[in-house]
Amino acid sequence: MQTIKFRTEYTPVRENFTLNPEKPVLLMGSCFADNISQRMQFCRWNACNPFGVLFNPLSIARVLRMSLSGLYADIPDSIFGNEGIFHSWLFDSKKSGSSADEVLDRIAESFSTFDSIIKEAEALFITFGTSWCYFLNEDDYVVANCHKQPQALFTRRRIGIEEIADTWLPLLEELHNRYPLLKVIFTVSPVRHLKDGFEGNARSKAVLTLAIEKLCERYDFCRYFPAYEIVTDDLRDYRFYARDLVHPSDTAVEYIWDVFQETYLDSVGKEKLKAGEKETKRSLHRNIIGNR
Repeated sequence: MQTIKFRTEYTPVRENFTLNPEKPVLLMGSCFADNISQRMQFCRWNACNPFGVLFNPLSIARVLRMSLSGLYADIPDSIFGNEGIFHSWLFDSKKSGSSADEVLDRIAESFSTFDSIIKEAEALFITFGTSWCYFLNEDDYVVANCHKQPQALFTRRRIGIEEIADTWLPLLEELHNRYPLLKVIFTVSPVRHLKDGFEGNARSKAVLTLAIEKLCERYDFCRYFPAYEIVTDDLRDYRFYARDLVHPSDTAVEYIWDVFQETYLDSVGKEKLKAGEKETKRSLHRNIIGNR
């Protein structure tokens, strides 16, 4: 009897390098970067996403460029107040505060964390979420977050493959010159941006994947991990999404995490993560018992 297949499964492809969970990694980009960094941290891997959620390639590039150059003059001008809360156009609401100084302190702490870790980091994971960008009309630069401000303040457009490549190619070269052993692993977030409609979301993701292909073709220290394709082509079922039908479910993130390990870790690395996960669970158990 012929076996009937109900899905096409993604087969992990081992990379030609192996990551060591005892060495730190950095993550930047969309909220999917938070999902994976939290999973790493649960296994006691020193993984950090210091800048919070940055959805589009231009905003991620701007923050990374500031870190490499050490030039932060744009940050004070990016801060504005609204109803007693201060925000920065360059960062998400986790950097917001009750005063401009509080915002500056939080941003400075993020740069300090990033700069201290990248010296030892083995890999930098960058997740692009969308190629739709909002440009502030007053200063004509892309914002990382609109902070629920009136749409009339912005011009919205989808950036193109060449625009992303032209921004990232010199930045990656500078990054490699500074940290020649650092691997850069790109992903496209599987989170659906349905406010753009089905067609808008599909074209946005297509721009991102083609732009990353261009970057990886140029530099051999850059790689692509297919988180987006795993969810949309392998799992491709609404039971693998959260209740909002936009974000991947915990099961989907766990599946991606398993594929990730098969791609970048050897047996020794996997055992280290298992040991770290057990230690975290023991610690949580002790805390629960101790609080009774």
